[in-house]
Amino acid sequence: MPLSEPRPSPRRQWNAWLDLTASFKYLGIYQALVADIENGRLQPGDSLPPQRTLAKLLGVDLTTVTKAYGMARDDGLIETRTGSGTCVAGESPHSASLPAEAPMLDLSKNSPPRTEGQEINALIVKEMGRAFSTIGDVASFNYQETGGNLRHRIAGATWLTQRIAEVSADRVILTSGAQSALFAICHLLSSTSRRVAVGQFCYPGIHTIARQLGLDLVPIRMDVDGLIPDDFEQACQRHAFSALYVVPNIDNPTTATLPEARRLRIVDIARSYGVKLIEDDPYSNIAANGLTSLGQLAPELTWHIATLSKCATPALRIAYLCAPDIRSAQEIAGLMQAMTMMVSPLFAELASQWIDNGIMQDLTRAIRAENAARLLIADKAFVDLNFSAPPQGSHIWLHLPKPWQALDFAHQAERHQIKLLPASSFSPAAGSKASESVRISLGAADNRPILADGLNRLRALLNQPLTFHQAIV
Repeated sequence: MPLSEPRPSPRRQWNAWLDLTASFKYLGIYQALVADIENGRLQPGDSLPPQRTLAKLLGVDLTTVTKAYGMARDDGLIETRTGSGTCVAGESPHSASLPAEAPMLDLSKNSPPRTEGQEINALIVKEMGRAFSTIGDVASFNYQETGGNLRHRIAGATWLTQRIAEVSADRVILTSGAQSALFAICHLLSSTSRRVAVGQFCYPGIHTIARQLGLDLVPIRMDVDGLIPDDFEQACQRHAFSALYVVPNIDNPTTATLPEARRLRIVDIARSYGVKLIEDDPYSNIAANGLTSLGQLAPELTWHIATLSKCATPALRIAYLCAPDIRSAQEIAGLMQAMTMMVSPLFAELASQWIDNGIMQDLTRAIRAENAARLLIADKAFVDLNFSAPPQGSHIWLHLPKPWQALDFAHQAERHQIKLLPASSFSPAAGSKASESVRISLGAADNRPILADGLNRLRALLNQPLTFHQAIV
């Protein structure tokens, strides 16, 4: 049963409570917040307690509150306003009288950068017209078989051969981005076990999937080279896993790339314990490091996902999924039919055309070069600080100087109109001690001057004395 019903506060601040019917404490906070918004106890503009205050009030740890606020923010229920802290989203009765704010610089989304000298919007318009004029078959823009027609799957197999030597088109499934592929794989594999091994810091999208499917994410320790194989093996001895989820190149968020020896060791462990591998590899073509993919080392175990979002543009919403075998491809196609029916034939044709005529490779090279230029800006802004960044990556993992804590810094940055993500946003274990680090996405800024200004403002914030952020949070 939930705690006693809260009464509206005359000060227009949330009279916080916890829904004890929820399966997890962070969901209890989230559900209580949703309930009070739906029943009118909370109105747009009403303020919410700072995260540390709410944690003490409800007797929970800080990470639990962070997860609850993160869910609410992702769902558009709450927002952070300069001078007001965290509030219920929407127009407040007094918002019209507030001064205009500087535009928010959102460095929380891991977008590829806009490349100088190449306007992606104009390129899409131009190439879309060519697709219509050259395809010569109206049926190609009609309903398609789930997973893509043969031409589009052949193009996908061609693209994948840069990382997996022998890929037949009948193992390739087109999906509407990597997230839909990941959801379908997890749904399919959950019939064997609801436990999935993940890095101690991992892509937030897998957290969302775990909540929807009721999966148990078991964190594997990491170091500067990524997942630690010995810790993975110890976890396999304790648990029966359906899969290990891993980003082998330019990990999100830590930027680590698994060395060849670790890849071989992870494959050996997975084979020994019958664990499938979900290789989410959006940065393989960006990294261009020549390392062998898990899909190449263990094709019979590996579900390999190659999205075009990071090496071309998120606008395509196309990913190529290479299944371990033809039967698995057919099974995942059945799930995809229930989820999305099919990918956009128009975007699938455009992607195929770009693979065939070399534009996809040109885009990838341009993004790689732009990433490198933006990393130089980060090097200059954080010259004497400790951060991880590969030469071609579009994000950095900034380790904050003492006494800053990641949650506090992310909160203060948002008050200064810059969004970024603290380490707790990537941690699958509620209550676990998180690194005092933040992920900053360099590609999200429209251009280099805007990025430089934002990073310099973050650096100025880091230079503030201890009393500044102690007093505000």
